[in-house]
Amino acid sequence: MRLFPVICASIATLVVSVPASGETATPSKPKSAAHVYLLRGFMNVFSLGLDSMAEKLQNRGIHATVNNHLLWPVLAEEAIQSCKSGRESPVILIGHSLGAGAVVSMAERLNQAGVRVALVVTLDPVVRTVVGGNVAKISNYYLSNGIGTSVDRGTDFHGSLQNMDMRGHAELGHVSLTTSDAIQQQVIAQVLAATHLSCHVGA
Repeated sequence: MRLFPVICASIATLVVSVPASGETATPSKPKSAAHVYLLRGFMNVFSLGLDSMAEKLQNRGIHATVNNHLLWPVLAEEAIQSCKSGRESPVILIGHSLGAGAVVSMAERLNQAGVRVALVVTLDPVVRTVVGGNVAKISNYYLSNGIGTSVDRGTDFHGSLQNMDMRGHAELGHVSLTTSDAIQQQVIAQVLAATHLSCHVGA
């Protein structure tokens, strides 16, 4: 089963993937300057729960966008510019499967640019990752009896890290981790709690 991430990554480089819509419909002007970036996994078809999560966030006045994990370098530069220009703050990252690994990579790029990440949520990452010192909090929901894995803290990480193994929930699988109403509610609550933070390191 551990060959799955390698196979997926190899195929992903050969497939021209059509990105998900950059944004869900915004029912009203966002009440917060926060931007939640949600990154789907392989081929955009196994992470559709992220779309409903983004819609729920939008309904609460939180700007949320959904994209394919392959776009993380472009999105990282967008987040850096938005933070430094004062247009958006804080930055919050949520990813599933290969998208989970992508949001950690995105957070590291932001770290290099001196941008703080208020919250990272990873849903069943298929590649072991290390979280850096610019992340205030990371919550990792994974299934150790499947293809998911835990997240490690970097040497400079001093925030909150929670690795939550969901293997005891028989109803949950790699895909349904994104569609679970209970998990979505937990993630949304964490997002709302993080919206007061700044994207500027030391702020």
